Formats: sequence, C-alpha cells, structure tokens
Amino acid sequence: MRLMTQGHLNRDDRIRELIYRMRVIVNRTPHLSSATRREANRALDALENQLGLNQVNAAETARAIELLNRAHSSLSFAMLRDRDFADRYAPGLRRLGLRGIGDRLDEVPASVMALPVPGPIGRPHRDELPPEERVDSQGNPLPPPAGIY
Repeated sequence: MRLMTQGHLNRDDRIRELIYRMRVIVNRTPHLSSATRREANRALDALENQLGLNQVNAAETARAIELLNRAHSSLSFAMLRDRDFADRYAPGLRRLGLRGIGDRLDEVPASVMALPVPGPIGRPHRDELPPEERVDSQGNPLPPPAGIY
C-alpha cells in the first residue's frame, strides 16, 4: 500500500508540474488575449484543485477541460498528450467522450499509414546518370536537368 501511495503522489507532482508549465505558457504567450488567459487560468485552477483527492469530480474535470479547450485548443491537446494527466482525469475525459492522445497512438501502429517511410534505395538520381542512360520508358532522351542549359 505504501508503494501505491508514493506512486500516486509522484503522479500528482508530475501533473502539478505540467499545470505549472501550462500556466507559464498561458501567461507569457504574447498573442493570447486577456480573456483567453482568464479562461485558461480558471481551467488550470479547477484542475489543480482536484490534485491530492482520492477521486476526481468528473463534472468539474469535464468543465475545466472544456474551458481549456475553449480558451485555446492547443493547450488542451498538450495536456491530453501527457499520460499521467489522461490517467488522473480519465472520468472527466470519458464524460466528454475524449481519451488521452497516448491511448489513440496505441491504436495507430496497426494502420498501414503508421509504417515508416523507407529511406533512399541506393541508386543514383536520374539527373546524375550519363546522357545515354537518361531515357524515359519508351527510350526517348529526357530533357537536361534543371539549371543546365
């Protein structure tokens, strides 16, 4: 039980640091309006007030995340990217129909689109070939490379 409590405190500390970093971004980014800053700070306050509790209030969490998303969507996406945040506030996220971005990334590797793009194939570029090999599929010579007249 002691180890579980210690892990819980560490997670809350990591989330508190994340909220602090977000608060610094919100208050120091010059292109945010004062209304946006107020909304974002109110949302961050609501999320921070739930740290240290055994159970988060799902309605209050959902309201805070909605407020953060309304203030600026990139702020809420940055928070959702953190796995500790997504685990801690999961009831509120489920109430909104959201999941953490980490959960969504776990689904992606099954997709063909998620496979890495292969690198160079090891043959010279056609512009580097001698003129007799620079031909199209019908054997006609290709125009000279760009920059050569």
